[in-house]
Amino acid sequence: MSAYPYWWTYAQGMIRRYPERAAALGDLHAPGLTARYGAAPGGGGSGRTTEAVALRQLPPAQQAEYDAVRRALELTAALPDGKLRLRMVRLVYWDGRYRLYAAARKINVGTRTAQRWNGKLIRQVAFNRGLIDSPDEKLASRTPKTVL
Repeated sequence: MSAYPYWWTYAQGMIRRYPERAAALGDLHAPGLTARYGAAPGGGGSGRTTEAVALRQLPPAQQAEYDAVRRALELTAALPDGKLRLRMVRLVYWDGRYRLYAAARKINVGTRTAQRWNGKLIRQVAFNRGLIDSPDEKLASRTPKTVL
């Protein structure tokens, strides 16, 4: 049995997949640059490329994950130490080169501070996705309570 609830690892996965989702969303919203060749006028396409681009979206589950992480990152960036927190996120989740304690040393913050920042981000993502009731929700004690 894991020491963390199911939503913790799911939220971490959403954060890891964010750059991939952002790139996919950017590709969907980029207008096609392929020239239309053909004998018929108008090239056989709809001719309404702006509307076609605006209507393309990620599948609903992927869009919800993307939105949850984007909102959490926006809130994180607005904090006084937001740049440091985002750098930690990039080092740990997106570059994949550092574990949390090594990223903390790289950005010159304490390991416990990095753990706290990481936990707050994960809880905010989980809250934004609707997995928990409050972003301030604490993990249950890891030792089971005995009930008599």
